[in-house]
Amino acid sequence: MLLCKPTHGPSSSPLVTTKIDQVAGINYSLVAPLTAMADCLDGQLKGEFYNVAQPSPAPFGPPALAFPPDHERMVYLGFSDYFFNTAGLVYQQAGVLHLTVTDDMIPKGSKFRLTTTFLGALIPQVAKMFPNMTVQLNIWASSPPHLTMLPTGLVFTPALETQAFAVLPNSSLAPLFVLHLVEVLQAIMNYVLPTIAIPKINERLQKGFPLPLPANVQLFNLVLQSHQNFLLLGADVHYS
Repeated sequence: MLLCKPTHGPSSSPLVTTKIDQVAGINYSLVAPLTAMADCLDGQLKGEFYNVAQPSPAPFGPPALAFPPDHERMVYLGFSDYFFNTAGLVYQQAGVLHLTVTDDMIPKGSKFRLTTTFLGALIPQVAKMFPNMTVQLNIWASSPPHLTMLPTGLVFTPALETQAFAVLPNSSLAPLFVLHLVEVLQAIMNYVLPTIAIPKINERLQKGFPLPLPANVQLFNLVLQSHQNFLLLGADVHYS
């Protein structure tokens, strides 16, 4: 059995990294020698995202992990919430966690519209001052999103800020927050997040990230468990 635990201390081992995209990479370096025991081989990996342009240490540390003693699979990989939170830190600091939402992104059959006419039902001044215009929402992460892993599941806490604008005939933007649109932004976000933002996030997540596995190794009989401060992926191994 092989156990891989994320650990984040100093190491003299060679640096092992994988570039994910133009923004981020993952450091998979061993931080300690492999430990051989009677029934398993235990490896401790760095397990953190870094900015490929300007690498710098995270301003927070990793949690202590307690792996369960019972194992039914051939290999186990542990991913601490530190691993995912360094990803949020890198992408938020790079300024890529933002989304622009316009009316043409709303499904045509939806009763919800990003127009001053629609918003005028909530705030009459909007339709009076900006009649028959479309609305643009700018949504961004004001601080790194935070993920907490618990035995009962995952808690994801994004810190989002939103600005709303009327799109004028000359394509310039007029801010609507001066008309107290903030008071109704929550109702708008309750529609925008599940309809537009979350599908875009899922599209990016479907690309996944590479696991630190040797060549020609395939995993099957996968099981994923949530524990305190980490996810545990168990699997059997096929070598081809």
